[in-house]
Amino acid sequence: MKSTFYFLVIPLNGDEFMRQTKDGLIVNANIDDHKSTQRLAKVLACPEGTGVEEGDILLVHHNIFRPYYDMKGRLRKSSNLVKDKLYYVEPERVYMYIRDGKEYVFGDYSFIKPVNKDMDGFQYSTNVEKEMIGEVALIEPSFSEQEEVSIGDVITFTKDSEYEFRINDERFYRVPTKNIVAVL
Repeated sequence: MKSTFYFLVIPLNGDEFMRQTKDGLIVNANIDDHKSTQRLAKVLACPEGTGVEEGDILLVHHNIFRPYYDMKGRLRKSSNLVKDKLYYVEPERVYMYIRDGKEYVFGDYSFIKPVNKDMDGFQYSTNVEKEMIGEVALIEPSFSEQEEVSIGDVITFTKDSEYEFRINDERFYRVPTKNIVAVL
């Protein structure tokens, strides 16, 4: 199989919708919540020049495998479905790839770990994390070299530029690298 412009993938472990955690705890019983959709995909074919190889695992947009209800209330499969459990993914909907257990950023994104607020004294706010501040967990290598931003740096980013991901039961924000404002 050869792909021209899109990645051809199958959902990791064949699950299009994740209802349970690794411990067997049921997280969701319906398809309405996008946070429980499968975001990991195994690559069967990929376009040339992307750096991704067949067999790699991709972290993709939450709507790639997600079924939906049409206007008449009928359950429909994802519009990215090709056949059976084979899906296509546009390169702009891929955020990370994993090869041999090591994670690599795909595209112009960074993955940022939220930073907790200092808990000295009484806290009026219910937010336990500092807003728009985080620690760089993964960053595109070319951006890191040019802008002197490295893994482990505490940075600030523009408001509403983050998007939450759960990877191996850890929370990260995916932030476009152009939205990193400063190293603190």
